[in-house]
Amino acid sequence: MAYVTSGAMFKNFSLSEMTNKQAKDEIKLVLTPEVVEFAEMMQELRDWYGKPMTVSSWYRTKSFNASLKGSSPVSAHLDGRACDIANIPKDRFDDFIIAWQVICSIHNKVGGVNLYSWGLHFTDYEDKFGNKVFQIRDKR
Repeated sequence: MAYVTSGAMFKNFSLSEMTNKQAKDEIKLVLTPEVVEFAEMMQELRDWYGKPMTVSSWYRTKSFNASLKGSSPVSAHLDGRACDIANIPKDRFDDFIIAWQVICSIHNKVGGVNLYSWGLHFTDYEDKFGNKVFQIRDKR
């Protein structure tokens, strides 16, 4: 396990975007092999889209996550395996869901997408919650 705060590992996502800059905790990101694979999957999604994607939240510390209204105490963000993207056009949501399903399938992951009025939440870690198939939740 590595502890990092800066640098770049991926073509379109910096470690800065993955870190929890708002948290008061000393550790801003725990980089595990699973987090790296998830970031690679997010890069595949970005490559498919072909346009910039604005990360609003990726890794969260427990204390920061607890401070957020409506956040789950067992969120995949705590594992660095959930990413919220804010600038996806609503008329492209279905396309993104299909693309993420394909990427998760290629990586043999039980993924999911939550739809919000502000954008989409992606994870490759739905099995953490006992799910055995891809999950789609419309929370708009």
